[in-house]
Amino acid sequence: MSSNSTVKKERGSCGSSGVKYRFSSPLGYIIITACAKGLHAVELAGNISDENFSPNERTEVQLLQEDDTSNLPKVIQESLTWFQVFFKDPELVATVPRPEICCFKQSRFHARVWQTLADTVGPGEVITYGALAARLKNPGAARAVGSAMRNNPNSIIVPCHRVVRSNGMGLYHGGQRQNVKLWLLKHEGVDKFK
Repeated sequence: MSSNSTVKKERGSCGSSGVKYRFSSPLGYIIITACAKGLHAVELAGNISDENFSPNERTEVQLLQEDDTSNLPKVIQESLTWFQVFFKDPELVATVPRPEICCFKQSRFHARVWQTLADTVGPGEVITYGALAARLKNPGAARAVGSAMRNNPNSIIVPCHRVVRSNGMGLYHGGQRQNVKLWLLKHEGVDKFK
């Protein structure tokens, strides 16, 4: 691996060692931690905030390493393809496999919320916390759905940016990355939020 890549082994909640990979993207670096079973975490690197968020739509998604990429784990190859398609045309992500998610770091309820969100709310769509709770057959669990969104370890792939309040956009990353959420929604064709 070159000095440009961030590869570090970490033990995930599944008990397997995860390896970190760094991708370039229009939003900045994306750090992906994965094991052979799937993704442990997908996160934007750095201290991105509303004050310093500066997307560059010309940046292509690339794995930042110089070594031969033909021996990459399947989940990293799928993640690379998924993000390349997402940032070019989010409507086409349904045409490529979504990377497997190894195991969730929170409760089974959170895992059900994330799975339901990823499976049923596509690019260009939004859903309220309450509607997502109802989709889980637990209509009184809007706050618990909000907790799952705050603790989502696999952002963008599990699209917590698509979950909104009934009266507005709602918070993203504890309210520190509202401009990221707004950018993601606009990138997907949702322009009703300012």
